[in-house]
Amino acid sequence: MGVISTSTTLLGITIGLACAGLFAASEAGCAAAFGRSPQSAATTSTTSIPVTLSRVRRPRAPAQYAIPRHALRVSSSSGLLAALSNGRRDTIVLAPGVYDNSEEFADREGDRIYASRVGRAVLRAGIVLGGNNGPPGALIRGLNFSVRDPRKTLHGDVVHIWGSASGARVLDTWIDGHGVIDAGLVVHQPAGFVARRVVARRFLSYGIVVDPNDFNYTTKLPYSLRDLTIAGVSRRVPGSSNGTAEACLWLGSRGTVQRVSVRNCAISGIWTGTAMRSSRIQDATIDRSRVGIYIEHFTTGTTFRRLRFGTGVTRGVNAEWANQAQGGRPASVDNVIEDAYFRASHVGVYLDQGTTRTVVRHCVFVGQDWAGIGDFRGIDNQYYENNFDGLAPGAVAVSYDHDPAGRARR
Repeated sequence: MGVISTSTTLLGITIGLACAGLFAASEAGCAAAFGRSPQSAATTSTTSIPVTLSRVRRPRAPAQYAIPRHALRVSSSSGLLAALSNGRRDTIVLAPGVYDNSEEFADREGDRIYASRVGRAVLRAGIVLGGNNGPPGALIRGLNFSVRDPRKTLHGDVVHIWGSASGARVLDTWIDGHGVIDAGLVVHQPAGFVARRVVARRFLSYGIVVDPNDFNYTTKLPYSLRDLTIAGVSRRVPGSSNGTAEACLWLGSRGTVQRVSVRNCAISGIWTGTAMRSSRIQDATIDRSRVGIYIEHFTTGTTFRRLRFGTGVTRGVNAEWANQAQGGRPASVDNVIEDAYFRASHVGVYLDQGTTRTVVRHCVFVGQDWAGIGDFRGIDNQYYENNFDGLAPGAVAVSYDHDPAGRARR
């Protein structure tokens, strides 16, 4: 799959006047009767006005850093295994070279692992941070994971963070799954998790996941993700996960995401759900992803700001419907989508049945063949101060109908 240039969408833009898987359920919407639904007395406007968009900042690449003094120096795979199992919490510095093992490496002691030269310590096996007990604060920095054998990972995840590993950090790191490994970085212990300048590419199911798998999860230490570059997430038959996977960035709890680029994601560029509350995603560029941002059960009180949806995206933002299997609760409640440029081919923002108090404002819609915004039986949704001048012929600014292409595009 090709790489799409985003240089034009990263600039400030001024436009003058002139829904058997969750994905299938979303695109088809509820199988109820189609047709127009009157909106409640929320603030809505289909009038096109001039919109000046803010500049979207690119993610930064892995960078050089200072090596801690008094570290444990390691230059072999056996040395790394010994350092990780010596019963102490160490700072470990890896010399340039290749580090391999018959299974994943395990950091249960909160060790902090650095490459002495950024990107020059290459790991052919994955690593697990955390255990049933142990100290928090594990770190990996400057490592280059290049894994081709799923047997050298835990559950198919190159980097797996769980249990005791609260406050873990992954910095200045590359993770490559070569199209045969399931996932790159999977964080099931998101409390205080930090990622900075991470590149993840070529996976079957997920690039980066931060999700506790608990709808009731709460924390006083939200995660912080910054400068992520994720690309090439697809099953061998693209889309065959039917919406349960094939997402570049998967987010399931409270936190912030700043400066992220995703491309070539077979289903979703960015997925949000589980316990995603009071969060923020900003400065995101999404290209060649069937759905740019997929808002699932349950995403609440989250702001999506400074977004660019490029070519190869069919739906820019898709808000899942109020699935009765999930108690009838809507997927998107009190969320804001703002300061965004939509080049998605079919619809910019689709708010499916039950979407509640979701705001779309200060956005530009270009090239959609159906509608800039679809709002099917929403509840108090708002959209205003948007520009629709660039829609394709025959498209409408806002449609209150069910998306007629939902089934055809699965």
